[in-house]
Amino acid sequence: MESCGNKALSPWEPRRVGVIGAGAMGTSLASIVGRVLPVVMVVRNGERAAQIVRDGVATSGLIESSCEPIVVRHMQDLAKIGGVSALFVATKTTAIPEVARELAPIMNEISDQDAGLVCVSYQNGIEPGRQLMEMLGSERVLRMVLSFGAVMDEDAGTVRVTLNEPPHAIGSINEEMRPPAERIAEMLTRAGLETRYERDIEPVVWRKGIANAAANPVTALVNLTVGETMHSPAGMIVERLIDEGVEVARAAGIDLGGGFRERVMDLLRKAGDHLPSMVEDIRRGRESEVGQLNRQVIEHAERLAIDVPTHRIIDALIETFDWKVYQRRRGE
Repeated sequence: MESCGNKALSPWEPRRVGVIGAGAMGTSLASIVGRVLPVVMVVRNGERAAQIVRDGVATSGLIESSCEPIVVRHMQDLAKIGGVSALFVATKTTAIPEVARELAPIMNEISDQDAGLVCVSYQNGIEPGRQLMEMLGSERVLRMVLSFGAVMDEDAGTVRVTLNEPPHAIGSINEEMRPPAERIAEMLTRAGLETRYERDIEPVVWRKGIANAAANPVTALVNLTVGETMHSPAGMIVERLIDEGVEVARAAGIDLGGGFRERVMDLLRKAGDHLPSMVEDIRRGRESEVGQLNRQVIEHAERLAIDVPTHRIIDALIETFDWKVYQRRRGE
């Protein structure tokens, strides 16, 4: 991997931010960051790109914001418009290999400063940050963990923020990346997305990963919001998934902090009308992110000889939806 030691990271400051992905998370991020810095969005879909050029991006609900980002269709185009300082990867985790293949050879080319480009994994799951780092062959990767949810009106292209429980967290497994992580946290906080730097990001990643692996697939299977799911009979399944996730984390030596189970249950019960993206994936026949959620818990459990039967059942059920998507594509 590329060492950060040969880069002078301490004077690094965000000057222009790039966002890969134009779904609910990428759109809301661009809209919020646009309050304080120029934003460039990489949008492959031609119709969505034209919509953003015409209407800009906007959020409503718990955060009200809007901006008119620069829109490019390919990552290579970032160099043509002057580059970016920080590039947030806000795609589905299933797109990480494709993003890394395109991004790896042009990281220096698309940076707008000598200190170098910083990539930020703005995604769900336990492993996306590490995967992005490994696939890029670079340690210049930060991981962001949010208690934040947004739903997109795909016809209008606008986003409603349904969950925002700050402070959000950013950090890296590489201590040399602390200066840019702190600068990005400050920038996001100024923009209205209160964020703090976390020196030890792994427990934060696990806490969020356990919560997502418990709530998201169950809400997708019962086709309800998080709040509705937690107050339904299916809430018991969420609790079992949390308990299994906690057991795996403890066996892996991850300190989740005292009272984690109670805190996450309380957060999920208060989530109200938040609708995880996995619900929309299932509704619209799109591939889900179960591989970054339950399956990663299962993989850690197998290495640690921990039994996680509820995760296996939920994984198999969601995988069946993904299998149907795959079968349909084969028949096209």
